[in-house]
Amino acid sequence: VFNILNKEELAMQKGVVGRFLFILSAFYRTHKTDFSAVLDIKGRDRVYFATSKEDLVNSGSSMNPKNITDSEYWVMTNSNTTRKKMMLTEVGRALGYNEQDVEDIRDLL
Repeated sequence: VFNILNKEELAMQKGVVGRFLFILSAFYRTHKTDFSAVLDIKGRDRVYFATSKEDLVNSGSSMNPKNITDSEYWVMTNSNTTRKKMMLTEVGRALGYNEQDVEDIRDLL
């Protein structure tokens, strides 16, 4: 994913949500065949990822679902930055990154 993540493009994204979606999109482009692993990443009471906007909307209130660019996946964005960093950490682990790389990715947010 580091080969796809352009730090200049990342810096141009609007706010934390923009950077969050940009990083998730880079993960998707790098790991299309394994990306479905993100569907297992959930909170205690919330679903974080789904394959449709409706699935996220129906899973809780105030989800603010956004499409991960160029993918069929959706992510809930109505969480604080700390939670988004945790979600990126879990995505990195689910896709097989080592802990140092996971931390480096998380810190891009």
